[in-house]
Amino acid sequence: MNGFLAWWGAIWDVWHTPIRIIAIIIGAVIVRSLLLLSVRRVVRGVIAGMNGKAAHAAGLVANARVVQRSRTLGSVLSNFFTWTVVLVALSSILSELGVAVGALVAGAGILGAALGFGAQSLVRDLISGIFIVFEDQYGVGDTVNLDGVVGVIEAVELRVTRVRDADGTLWYLRNGEILKVGNASQKRG
Repeated sequence: MNGFLAWWGAIWDVWHTPIRIIAIIIGAVIVRSLLLLSVRRVVRGVIAGMNGKAAHAAGLVANARVVQRSRTLGSVLSNFFTWTVVLVALSSILSELGVAVGALVAGAGILGAALGFGAQSLVRDLISGIFIVFEDQYGVGDTVNLDGVVGVIEAVELRVTRVRDADGTLWYLRNGEILKVGNASQKRG
């Protein structure tokens, strides 16, 4: 047993940084997978609830909207969780490599303020994307007219909305530039 501990101690002294980096990467992959699995499970649960017998009393159109909104929120949450895990893992890896993460964060804050003036459209896109999702203006699967682009929503992300038109063309519309929304899926009927 002492031979193993001595061997492991020698290995650890030489390879502790790469071992920790590999552990961070594996941990990040596991955490991301668990978070995405939980989002998919919640979305599937909502969809199953809307397809249940009791849900039919609420109306098919209302059920379809809840399903579409659940899918849209699931997509947004998946992107948010992925980026959060990646950023935390990257900062942990940089810290393991001896980079002063605090100084990087402070420098990034100053750089962020400078870039903020030039990235106003990006911020507008992100804020508009948040309002699109939470106000339920449209969701995945809706037939829409977004400033003249008519088609079916394939994805709603915080920065862009993807619409597939009747010709099969996939349009990428920046959320901050969408001024008029016509949603044919929300007609009264």
